[in-house]
Amino acid sequence: MDLRLPQPEASGFTDVAGVQIAWESFGQGESAVLVVPTWNFVDSRVSAPIVPALARWFRVVTFDPRGAGRSDRPPTGYRYEDHLADAAAVMQAAGVARASLVAGSDGANVAALFAARRPNQVERVVLIAPAIRVRPAGPPEDDNDDDFWIERASYEGWERWNAPYWRQDWPGFARWFLEAAFNEPDSEAVIDAVLTIALEADPEILIQQHREQHRGLDSLAAPAILGTIASPTLVLHGELDQSVPLAVANAVAAAIPGATLAVAVAGGHRPDIRSPELINPLLVDFLRGQQPTARPGIEIRQ
Repeated sequence: MDLRLPQPEASGFTDVAGVQIAWESFGQGESAVLVVPTWNFVDSRVSAPIVPALARWFRVVTFDPRGAGRSDRPPTGYRYEDHLADAAAVMQAAGVARASLVAGSDGANVAALFAARRPNQVERVVLIAPAIRVRPAGPPEDDNDDDFWIERASYEGWERWNAPYWRQDWPGFARWFLEAAFNEPDSEAVIDAVLTIALEADPEILIQQHREQHRGLDSLAAPAILGTIASPTLVLHGELDQSVPLAVANAVAAAIPGATLAVAVAGGHRPDIRSPELINPLLVDFLRGQQPTARPGIEIRQ
């Protein structure tokens, strides 16, 4: 699988409190789409499967998240508020006053905060496999983070989401994580392609990001504002997702007024990357203002 973005029409860097964020722009459409990065385990290259299709209709702006790709890797500054500031700065640097947002997995938190806080800048919203903590939570002091820091004799399953393991065997974690994310049959090519990008990540940056976001209770920010999002919203989820349960997507869609839930019935965690031929027509139709409808491989649940 080729995860190279096409040649951009424009590109540059924007400064956010001393941190340089790299961005690119594709297409010449009158309406704009901002692709909000996912977890900085990877960079904007993972949006390559959707960008060419969207760029036929829209001006598409992508950027590398802080800590990945061509953007700076500061020692601190990885809370959702920092990523939100980066997204706003990229729009300004690219000369985009208003855009639709497309975000996947952890990036859905940033997109949701953007849509809620800057409604005049947001046309429509697509949240793909949103890793938004909508389940009931106990008091913050009961949110135990010990497992992330405990060194074990061996690691199985989600025990690999663990700082000592990341430091010990980052390639092992990266491959395991991607095999869980792309659990559809015949996904070896996409796993290998994304793995090449993931191996460039610095686990110390991701550990620092985990530390900052946990201490700042960042996971509670997006759920609290979902009900205030006024932009038309599409929540897209793979029914076979092993990373974020379908129940989470159901809850996210239910919390956003008027949101539509579309389910890729044979899809894993990121069907937009794994099966763009299935997902791209749905994205284009929704972003052009059409109501999502069922089609082969896609069910509309809400």
